[in-house]
Amino acid sequence: MSDLTNTSPVEYDDAEYGILAVCYCGERPNLQPSFKRTNPGRLYYTCRNREDGDYHIFKWWDEAMMEELKTVKEDILKLTSLNQMREALQEQKEEIANILNMHKENQMELGRLKALIANKGDGLTMELKLTNMFVATLVILAKMSYFIK
Repeated sequence: MSDLTNTSPVEYDDAEYGILAVCYCGERPNLQPSFKRTNPGRLYYTCRNREDGDYHIFKWWDEAMMEELKTVKEDILKLTSLNQMREALQEQKEEIANILNMHKENQMELGRLKALIANKGDGLTMELKLTNMFVATLVILAKMSYFIK
């Protein structure tokens, strides 16, 4: 395995966060151990074309893994948040169903009360008619007694 003397580290943007899938040149990266005294045996991603003088990827494997794990953790937290939202929506859906049931029950009670009022109204109308007939009869009797005298 070769040393990294001809490889220059490259700054990565967000698209190159985590485990790298492709080098700038289009090649798949290789995982190589470092033979330098400062990082002996430490694994890194590099390109097999690294010695052609162009920019190629260089990234430490452990750093890539930590970034990848951080991304996975964020995704899990998002899923947890989504599950919490899903549960809250389910609770709201159940509450809406309860409100709709109460509305139906209130509509039925309103119909029953309207019918009761209508029946009471007929009874009041009948009482009013009887009262009017009684008064009319009294008036007629009073007139008759006035004319008879």
